[in-house]
Amino acid sequence: MTFTKDSARRWMRRNLEDHRDDVGEINATTLAEACADAFDANGLGGCLDDPDHWIWDLAIQVGQ
Repeated sequence: MTFTKDSARRWMRRNLEDHRDDVGEINATTLAEACADAFDANGLGGCLDDPDHWIWDLAIQVGQ
């Protein structure tokens, strides 16, 4: 799988329920982290180390 915004959005939508907490809200942080892991994009200096990377906003959008 190629790590693009569209492919990450599809992955997040498919795995959204795995990141619902005890009160029913989506944990956007764990969603973004799991997505990066799924695409093997979680290396040092990768998207999770960049606070302005689109993966963070995408996780919030998908989780709403």
